[in-house]
Amino acid sequence: MHSYEYPYIDLSISVGKYKENVHAYIDTGFEGYIVLPENYVEKIGSPAFISNWEVADGALVAAAEYIGTIVIPDIGFTLMARITCLGNEILIGRAVIDHLRLIFDRGRQVIIYND
Repeated sequence: MHSYEYPYIDLSISVGKYKENVHAYIDTGFEGYIVLPENYVEKIGSPAFISNWEVADGALVAAAEYIGTIVIPDIGFTLMARITCLGNEILIGRAVIDHLRLIFDRGRQVIIYND
């Protein structure tokens, strides 16, 4: 068990030789793994593939995609993940958080278990 600032989680992402610790917003309405801001393409390098995403206004947008690893070291959690570069926020979605037990504690903290 570990607690984080509400509604965020600290985790590590890695793609090939690139590794970074990030502070991600927990988005329970997002069914994917993790979204990083578009400018991460410059940091990570050439994407594994490009895919189309439908954004909130219904438009289709091309996004760089990677296969990498998400690690939450505080609870010993590791997951292979599809990492998407799109928009300007870091979002963690249901494809990751559905593997964990999360408690949103009255808007003060997020408590996470890996059991």
